[in-house]
Formats: sequence, C-alpha cells, structure tokens
Amino acid sequence: MKKIFLILSILFLFGCSSKDKEVVLITNININKDSLEYYEKVNLYDLINIENGIIIDDDYQIDTKELGEKEISIKYKDSNNDISTYKFNISINDTTPPIIFASNKYSVEKNDKKFNLIDKVVCGDNYDREMKCEIEGTYDINKLGEYPVKIKATDTHGNTTYKDTIVVVKDKIVSSNPTYYYLKDFIDKYKTKDTTIGIDVSSWQGSIDWNKVKSSGVDATMIRIGYGSRNTSTYDKRFKENLKNAKNAGIKVGLYYYSYAKDINEAINQAKWIINELNGEKLDLPIAFDWEDWSDFMNYKINFNDLNDIANSFMKEIEKNGYKAMNYGSARYMEQVWDTPNYPTWLAYYTDNNDFEEEYIMWQVSSTGKVDGINGYVDLDIIKNTIFK
Repeated sequence: MKKIFLILSILFLFGCSSKDKEVVLITNININKDSLEYYEKVNLYDLINIENGIIIDDDYQIDTKELGEKEISIKYKDSNNDISTYKFNISINDTTPPIIFASNKYSVEKNDKKFNLIDKVVCGDNYDREMKCEIEGTYDINKLGEYPVKIKATDTHGNTTYKDTIVVVKDKIVSSNPTYYYLKDFIDKYKTKDTTIGIDVSSWQGSIDWNKVKSSGVDATMIRIGYGSRNTSTYDKRFKENLKNAKNAGIKVGLYYYSYAKDINEAINQAKWIINELNGEKLDLPIAFDWEDWSDFMNYKINFNDLNDIANSFMKEIEKNGYKAMNYGSARYMEQVWDTPNYPTWLAYYTDNNDFEEEYIMWQVSSTGKVDGINGYVDLDIIKNTIFK
C-alpha cells in the first residue's frame, strides 16, 4: 500500500488567538494496491482512498488487459478547493496458474492404440493462448494394471498446475445404460410455487408432440435455433416447427444457440444472425449462449479471458436488440472459467444435490428425461419464475 501525504498549505495568521494561529490542511492519498492481476476488474475509486479532498475524475474500470507498468493520473480537489493532478504507477502481472480439466481416473481396454491421455484433458490459462500440457509418469496400454500419473500445465510466466489421475488398463470395458428420469418423479421432487418445469430440445429429439408434452406437466422449453462457426450459422432443422408447435401448445419458449465462435466478431455475427432470423418474434425466456467445445479448446488458441469476451459480446448484441440473454455452462466451467456477471446463468449440473454456490436462473438437472410426446431422452430443467419478470 502506498501512502502519500501532501501538505497543501500552511497558513499563519499573525496576531490571532492561539486557537486560530495555525491551520494545516493535509490531503492524504492512499493507493490500495501496487499491482493488479491481468484482466482483474478494479475500478479507480476502489484503488484510491483520499482524505481531506475529493477525486473529481469520473469512476472507471482500470484497463488491465496489457502486462507491465501502467501510469494512472487523477485530478482531485483539496479542502481549499484547489485542483491538482497526481500520477502513480500500477504493475499489471500474470500470477494466475493454468487450469486443468481432467478426470480422476481413465479406463482403457488393453491394446487400444488410439488411446492418448493428453487428448482426454483440457489445459487452459487466463493469459496464454497456447498451453504447454504434458504427462509426468508412464502407462502401458499393453499390460493390465493401474498407472498413477500427473498432468502438468505451465504458462509462459512460470505458473504451474498439477493434476493427479490414474490410467486403468482393463481386458474389457462394459458400458452401463443410463437411468431414465421420469417427468412425474421430476415434478414431484422439484416443482414448487417458485419454479417452472422445462425441457430443452433440438433436432436430436425428432418429431415432438407438443400437446402431449404440455399435458404431461412441461410449461417451458428452450429450443435450439441453430449452431455455427467461421461466420456461418445453420438452422436446427426442426427449429421452426418446434417454435410454432410449442407456442401453439401454450408452452413458454426461449432459445439457445450452439456456438463454436473463436473471436468477438464471429460471436457478434452469430447474434446478429439470430436477431435477423427471429424478425421480431416474441419470446418468454432468454436466448442462451451455448459454447461447450471443450474437447477441442486447445486448438482454438484462445485463453479464458478471450472466451469470456466472446460470450459477453454475443449476449450484449442480443440484449441490444431487445431480447434477454443468458450464458449456459456446466458447474465446473461456471466455477472456474466463465465470468459473465451481467447476464443470468443456465446451469448444467447432473446431480440431485446441487451445491453450486453462485447465482443461477435455470438448472439443467438431467439429460435422460422421459416425457410423453418425445421419443428417447430429453434434458430436464428447473426454471426460477423470476426469469419471467
């Protein structure tokens, strides 16, 4: 912490009483931090405390998007109403370690030559756009057994993260069938006066009987409008029929867009495509930004801050055109990557015991729901009614 004491004026009044003989006006400027983290969100007024004076510059967010020394200049007015300028330097650093997304255990069949552990993990960073991700230790896919190894991620500023995992080589891996979550059981467990039961659908659900869906107890749905990358957006082939038939059945409707955007411009163009295609169509729920191409994240050559800029740009464009927006993501990515505080969260978390501590407006509880009117599985959602206000 820096403390700067500026003696602005000392006034001696000759011949006055001892009580009035000396008036000392001191402006005390405290700088709360010498350094900030790359992309850290700090406002000017949070950085500075001033006594016996006021800052006359408008408050603003400090630009922390470039590493190195940054000069900050403020204008302030002291108790004599004199205006002065004070300058100081803040260091912008990267001390945040990379993040590794990996399971605690990986099972592989013996002699599976296609298995490569490094292809199963995601290493990412707040600053680096290309990560050094490596395995420490060895495993032998030709020999049965359990092989403890470490995954190591290191960024260009020497910040390092380790993750322990085990490779288990088996004779055969037997897949288990998922358990259905029947809608009646779901409603009995989660429906309250403060929630609405919903589903989210795409062309994967095939032809849907929306009247049966409504009768079964579903009152809202998120429908995929499309997907896109490289500035090309493609309609979900059942979007228009789902939108029309869900509305006709009296079901509240929102949309989601599955994005592969690699930069801000691409995300904005995707949002503009949605706005153009909707052509004023009214919605009850937000339009969700759905980016989840984590298996290929390391090939995108972006960092986590880039990804958040992409998401925020998409949602800002959506809301600029009169629709509500929200961000979709699983719990672990919401906790460790996503930073979209200006927009509500649609949380994907497949658990009966939701310990997610951050705020969310929708909760995707299961991907194996069974609902009348839909063949196969469908995602089940709990929607907080405040979303409709």
